[in-house]
Amino acid sequence: MNERALTGLTILLLAAAISPLAAQESSGLEEITVTATRRAENLQEVANSATVFSGSDIAHLGILQPRDLAEQTPGMLTKFGPNGLATVGFYIRGVGINDFTGTVDPSVGIYVDEIFMPTPDMLNFAVFDMERVEVLRGPQGTLYGRNSTAGAVNFIVAKPTHDLEGYIRAGGGSYGTKTTEAAVSGPLTEHLLGRVSFAGQWAPRDSGYSFNQFDGSRLGRNDSIAVRGQLQWLPTEDFNIRLSYTYGDRKADQPLLQHVAARDPANRSQICAPVLAGHRAEGACVDLLGYFEPSSDPYTGNSNLDPYLAMHSSDVAATIEWNLGRATLSSITGFDNFTKRQTQDIDASPNIAADNRTFNHVRNVSEEIRLTSDKSFPVEWIVGADYAHTTVNWFQTIDLTQLAGIPTSNGADQTTQASAVFGQITYPFLQKFELTGGLRYTDEKREWNGATFVGTFPNLGAAFASGAPILSQLPLPASDPGKGGPLDFPNSLDEKKVDYQAGFKYKPNDNSMYYISTSRAFRSGGFSSAVLFSQDAIAPYGPETLTAYEIGAKLTFPAARLRFNTSGFFYDFKGFQATFVRATEASARLQNAGNVHSRGLESSLEWFPTTRLTANIGVSLLHSEIVSSDVVLPPLNGGPATTIAGNEVPNAPHYTLNGRVRYDAPITSDYSLGIQGDFVKVGAHFLEPNNRTVLKENGYFLLNGRLSLSPNKGPWELAAWVKNLTNETYLSAAQDLMLSLGFAEVVLGQPRTWGVEAEYHF
Repeated sequence: MNERALTGLTILLLAAAISPLAAQESSGLEEITVTATRRAENLQEVANSATVFSGSDIAHLGILQPRDLAEQTPGMLTKFGPNGLATVGFYIRGVGINDFTGTVDPSVGIYVDEIFMPTPDMLNFAVFDMERVEVLRGPQGTLYGRNSTAGAVNFIVAKPTHDLEGYIRAGGGSYGTKTTEAAVSGPLTEHLLGRVSFAGQWAPRDSGYSFNQFDGSRLGRNDSIAVRGQLQWLPTEDFNIRLSYTYGDRKADQPLLQHVAARDPANRSQICAPVLAGHRAEGACVDLLGYFEPSSDPYTGNSNLDPYLAMHSSDVAATIEWNLGRATLSSITGFDNFTKRQTQDIDASPNIAADNRTFNHVRNVSEEIRLTSDKSFPVEWIVGADYAHTTVNWFQTIDLTQLAGIPTSNGADQTTQASAVFGQITYPFLQKFELTGGLRYTDEKREWNGATFVGTFPNLGAAFASGAPILSQLPLPASDPGKGGPLDFPNSLDEKKVDYQAGFKYKPNDNSMYYISTSRAFRSGGFSSAVLFSQDAIAPYGPETLTAYEIGAKLTFPAARLRFNTSGFFYDFKGFQATFVRATEASARLQNAGNVHSRGLESSLEWFPTTRLTANIGVSLLHSEIVSSDVVLPPLNGGPATTIAGNEVPNAPHYTLNGRVRYDAPITSDYSLGIQGDFVKVGAHFLEPNNRTVLKENGYFLLNGRLSLSPNKGPWELAAWVKNLTNETYLSAAQDLMLSLGFAEVVLGQPRTWGVEAEYHF
């Protein structure tokens, strides 16, 4: 029996064994409504593996940025980019992208009120004043547009209300951090509603957890604000328009990268013995310039360049809903304008070996129109079309003066136009069965113009105009010494792809549902925009395509006030894209790394034994392997090069386990004490496709807690919280440059933090 059939059979037998217990009368369990299928449905009715966070969940768990969702989402990891905290990578079931350049597309589709965020640089936005967040696992190519091979995360903001209401929340905590969040909502006229919300965070520079011995600075500054304004016009019961504008601004220090020396001090052309044995040993190992990190404190470094990040965003969205009688016409229009400036010492040393300054400007215009049937048709259907136009202006300088004798500049101007038509139909039959099928046809055109130059320039235009040598077009033609020649490949791509979804659902009673499905989605090809030293390295990479097979069950046990959801899956992943160093190239680049097979199992349980006690637990088991690859990698100890076939994909732990318990304990007849604890246990996993043992995260456990005091029916709450209570030190990301530049870089997770806050609702 093959592995996908075995996984599916295990799920089916488990669910069937306990199914009779679910066939009871419904209890008072609160229904969770989601829009995963672009229409409002009960989560237990949706034939998809999903996790949903309510607005109160988000507040109680301290979710301030999208990356915070991972700790309570089975099968999902969020990682900082390999060059620091400026980018965020999402990984669902081991599928994600670890690139740090501004021209890459994410593998997990991130949507804010149904508008797609086109680059990982834009995923550091503030999460505030939310109605709910939905995490959908598995390819979402039919209804959710481009580049959703791993899944989709829907951030659904709180909407204007017919009654006057609002709240304010303020707090303070470790490292001098102060936070505030507030919203006010209500009617402006008989047919016009409004809502304004705000979130801010402030922390002084001199109180962070990252310390730079080079200049004696403590990196902690974090000044950020986000404001959202909404107007909703409802001239009739069947028609409404909602217009929103969101402004974000952040200026912050970034923690230092960790320098991992990898060369033998006696012979710097050789990898040192500790690294060959799979562990870090500063001093016993040095980099090519003889440097090693002298401090044993993981949050202390010795960098000649303090890392800094500045981001600014302006987002406009317009949503129209028009009930036409038997169907609803929806229009979602978005405009996003985003800029980022960043400095980062990539080599994390006092030497000028890889000092980096980056600029990125993204403009995105998108439109989706769809028509959704109501319940009067014998089948449910959705048809629609969408369009997006995205421009990215990405540029960086990397000063390699002491290491390679030259400063470099590199970047790209990229324009992407993506248009698609899609449809999905659901056919119910024999009262207990449903068949679903969907198709999406996408035409995506990408224009790219970029290069790597010798010298430091303010932007890409100035670099091209200078006539400086172009490293990324080497080897040089004999007739054109010194400047590089024309590229041997086109700088444009035009991809036409068909994604699909097909599913079968069986619902024997109100509390049991079983499904089996298959789906396919793709992520676009493109051009690596990192610093590159040859024409071969800058050649375009192709699209990746993921075909998924999934079987699952969703069961409710009314008498026990319990829900149990489980799913098993098999992935056939072709053209897997990843950023890493191939052989002895001097820099990392985005490339097709091979074909991958993955299989796994996920389960989640929600238990509400009393009105005061709730418990959640989730588990994910995963096995992934690169089954074929033409990427050649020399071993660290020399010898013949081999491919990376047989390696695990990065950021795909064999298991994750998460849980949350909350108890509202009465302390008097009028007041209650809320006691909450949550945790996540993440198993061992590699951080890059080369699977270097010295850069492997061996697993970690994070424990968080929260205590709150509030009147039983009152408008206020006082709370204290702590995250990473045991002060666990763990690796979040890494980049292998050991064979080429003599070191690796590591990004650490955050240490223990704590805070207090007060909240008032009206």
